[in-house]
Order: sequence, then structure tokens, then C-alpha cells
Amino acid sequence: MRPVSFSAPGKLMLFGEYAVLEGHPAVALCFDARIRCTAAAGGGALRFDAPSLLGDAGPLIVDDLPTEAPDPALCLLWPLLRAAVPVLEGLTLRFEAGFPHTWGLGSSSASSLAAVAAVNTLLGRSIQPRELFWTVRALQRGVQGAASGYDAATQLLGGAVRFVGGDTPVFQRIPVAGAPQWIVAWTGVKASTGEMIRDVRSRHPVGHGIYGRIGALAGQGEACLRAGDLPGLGAAMNAGHELLSELGAVPDDIEGLVLALQGDPCVHGARMAGAGGGDCILILAQDPPGASQAARAHGFEVLPIRFEEHGLRAETPEDP
Repeated sequence: MRPVSFSAPGKLMLFGEYAVLEGHPAVALCFDARIRCTAAAGGGALRFDAPSLLGDAGPLIVDDLPTEAPDPALCLLWPLLRAAVPVLEGLTLRFEAGFPHTWGLGSSSASSLAAVAAVNTLLGRSIQPRELFWTVRALQRGVQGAASGYDAATQLLGGAVRFVGGDTPVFQRIPVAGAPQWIVAWTGVKASTGEMIRDVRSRHPVGHGIYGRIGALAGQGEACLRAGDLPGLGAAMNAGHELLSELGAVPDDIEGLVLALQGDPCVHGARMAGAGGGDCILILAQDPPGASQAARAHGFEVLPIRFEEHGLRAETPEDP
């Protein structure tokens, strides 16, 4: 059986952080830095090669299949791999990352989505989008608890995606008008989403009114995306950042820099993306070169990535 290969893009949440965990809508965007998984059956053992995670320590070779994952890098995928290896008489997985996990673009969900598609293909199982989503979300919840699954849904579809979570999530692509020019800047700080969620929830427990306001803003932002109202979209982004700051998820040393970006004439809007604490600043540019220059002037690294229309896709396989 020949190897198979799939890749999935990075993503950033535009609207809906924290509120998405309570069933409010969220809007997220894909970017063209991708993670690719190539899988091959046979060989007797599990061989796991992910240079971006393992460095000089890899690849991992696992002859026995213990109940618990033998390495943290395998935790999320372990239930799938433990079931697949005996059926396939061994399995080799190789991951190639187009971005480091420190950027906060959803490397875990992208790699999981690509791996689930590749392994299911080798097993002769369906890789219909909804089935892939449910599989990845179940794996995420097995490790992370209350994962909404918005990241996997976004990376599955590509482009801009509206997601409403809960027991029966609903997600769909959003048609984007007006050709918005996105710039992604990195703060240089890697934030832990899990720790941020626990910290915010300790001060704003489930049911707090701020989550409803965040969800309502996601609806406004979606309407601006569909209509191509770039000034309105920028204003909504600025409002989203203000709500993230109200949650206590914006570090003091970053807050002033983002506010300065918001006031730059080359910028429609700017906000810390997702859970906050660090990672990426998402900028909607009126003048892209000028907005990039402003981001660098404030000490941020402008990442070489662009908006990505394509979600999960099959790639031409190479021997892993």
C-alpha cells in the first residue's frame, strides 16, 4: 500500500474567544502556513517522526502499544494510533510543519486533522468532513476536556468559517467580500491557551454577561465580512480586543502597542487573536506596507503568511 499525505492550514480566531465554549458563535480565519502528515502502513512498529516537536530526539519508534502514550507528542493521537497499528501491521507517520508551534496558529489541531485523514485513508475508512471533525474533536476532548472544536472545523473547511459549538456544532464557510488585507504579527510570547482559559474563567465564570457580548460582536463582525465593510470590520476588531482586555487576557506591555496600532492611519483595525496572553496580533490593513512597517516599529515580527482559502487537502505522497 502506497503512502498517503494530507495537509491542513494554520488558523486564528477573529471573533468569539472564550464565548465559543458556551455555545456562542465564533469566526476564524485560515492562513497558508500548513502542516503535512504522510502516513505509510507496515513495518511492524509505530514510527513517529516530527522534527519540529522532537528535534534531535526523533524519530520515536514504539514496538509495544501501552495504554498511555509513551511520549507527550503522541498524547492527542494515541487512541487512534493504538487502534490502527495492529490493523496496518505497523505505521509510519511523518509530520512537516510550515510554522513553529510557538506562533499559536493551531499546530496541534492541524497536525491531528491531517493525521486522522491519512490514517483513516490507510484503513479504508471514510474521510467525509463531518466524520473527520467528530473524530478530531473527540481526540481533543480526551486530552483537553472542554474543547469546542472550532480550530479543527476551521482548518477542515479553509477560508473564513463561522462556528457555533455545543453538543451538535454547526460550522460553515463565510463568503468574504471586499478583499480584506490581513497581516499577522507575532508578539514573541508563547501563551498557553489552557492556562488562559482557566485564569479567565476564575474571574468571569460560566454564564457571565461578557460572553454574550463577545458572541454578539462575532455576529456583527461576520456581517461586515460578508458585506465587505472593511472600516466596520476594523472597528469590530478593535472592540473585540477591548473585550479581550476586559477579560484580563491582554498583557500590560502588549496593550499599549496594540492600541497604538489601532490608531495608525494604515490600519483599519488590530487585535490580539484568540485566547490572548501572547501569540499573534491580527491586523486588518488599509495600507499593507505601511501597516507592516508600523507593526515592526512597535516591536512585533510580521509573519510571512497570507489568508488561505483551502482547508484540509490531499497532497502528493512521498515516502515518509
